[in-house]
Amino acid sequence: MTLNYNIMGENKNCKHLNVERKAKLKFDANNKILYANNYFLEITNNPIHEIILKDLDLIFHKEMPVSIQELTMTLSRIYPVQYGILKGVTKDSDCYWGFVKTIQNLNEHNEISGYTMEIKLLPNPAVSKIEKLFEVLKEIENNASVDAAKKYLNGYLEEKNMSYQDFIFNITEVNEKKAEKYFEIDSEAVSSNKKKKSWF
Repeated sequence: MTLNYNIMGENKNCKHLNVERKAKLKFDANNKILYANNYFLEITNNPIHEIILKDLDLIFHKEMPVSIQELTMTLSRIYPVQYGILKGVTKDSDCYWGFVKTIQNLNEHNEISGYTMEIKLLPNPAVSKIEKLFEVLKEIENNASVDAAKKYLNGYLEEKNMSYQDFIFNITEVNEKKAEKYFEIDSEAVSSNKKKKSWF
């Protein structure tokens, strides 16, 4: 993925993620958190003992629509790899925007045992586009219902003649191949691999 650092600037309302690092979570089929890497703990200020076996809901900011959360998880159960957008929350109630890749984890019987979620910096142009939709969905959820927001979202995507995945790629201005390359960028993992090589 070719990164335009001119559009990677800090969002004025939320915490800024490092474009060259990747946060990672693992959670089971019941959405209980099993693992969080150091960068996730760093950006959220969460001690590891306070989030292990807690529900995945704790990572979502209050402005993240429930309709989007539920759609993302539904699609993640269908597709081996699913991309999405997260408005996350820190322990201090700060927010951060993430471009998310969710990967199915399979057991020895080829059944879904859980998921791995990778979180990278979401460029500012995508933030401004998704933020407007999030605001509309939250307004509907707060004044009507989550089901009403889901119906609105379905109509919104139908009008654009896009799947939710296509919509995500459209506003982040990447395709699946470029998204895969972007999620390969992880300076912490590269540093770790170098250290491992030096042990032998």
